[in-house]
Amino acid sequence: MFYLAKMRNAEGELTENERKISNFLLAHVSELKTVSSRNMAKQLEVSQSSIVKFAQKLGANGFTELRMALIEEYSANREKKHDKALHLHSTITSEDSLEVMARKLNREKIVALEETCSLMDFERLKQVINLISQAQLVQITGVGGSALVGRDLSFKLMKIGCRVACEVDTHVQATIAQALRKGDVQIAISYSGSKKEIVLCAEAARKQGATVIAITSLADSPLRRLADYTLDTVSGETEWRSSSMSTRTAQNSVTDLLFVGMVQLNDVESLRMIERSSELINRLDRS
Repeated sequence: MFYLAKMRNAEGELTENERKISNFLLAHVSELKTVSSRNMAKQLEVSQSSIVKFAQKLGANGFTELRMALIEEYSANREKKHDKALHLHSTITSEDSLEVMARKLNREKIVALEETCSLMDFERLKQVINLISQAQLVQITGVGGSALVGRDLSFKLMKIGCRVACEVDTHVQATIAQALRKGDVQIAISYSGSKKEIVLCAEAARKQGATVIAITSLADSPLRRLADYTLDTVSGETEWRSSSMSTRTAQNSVTDLLFVGMVQLNDVESLRMIERSSELINRLDRS
């Protein structure tokens, strides 16, 4: 998608704040690697949500995706050699050295972490942690890379005594979802928020009276509309995506924060259980 051209041709369709954002991006396209939505919002005297909505109006999932796409477009226009290079992942091409690839991956992941943290609603996060701590059963759903994030979270929660159901098979996920009850919690992990398996499970959980918590992107989606609570994640991966690398980085930052928040909520008991778990594992290693 040619965002540079879209911004140049959309002047008459933009609001005053959107024109400020568009003009800034066009004027500083060569410097976007060091620009964050927070600093940009402060400099332009607009809200971060205005920047996110502007990016979505252009067709991107959020500012990070727009920023990374603009960087890629600028580089492609500036260096003709990129026209012949194969895209391997996001902005990484077949002509990049291993060092360049490492730096691009690190930058992409760092931006995902910073953007996800800056947009986190910590009051909502606190409410979610309290809900999970009081739940009779916590179901975690996800497919693909999100399933890996869900499995990691399930192991962490089980270490501190939570009753968790986290199955990879989508048929089993649906079966568990339809058996949930009021007081149970379902944590649905999906960056797109449109995976039919995850949406189906969320619908089933809501129907049974369970609370649905979605870890998803800022984009409007069926899952976002179904969820009782949403925890937002931001990823800079473009359409040239070989794997959900920075997406999983953003998701893991949220799930790790959930876990640490749970430990803090019941610190003495949680730490005791973590220590007991470690002792049991050490016994296995010695046998």
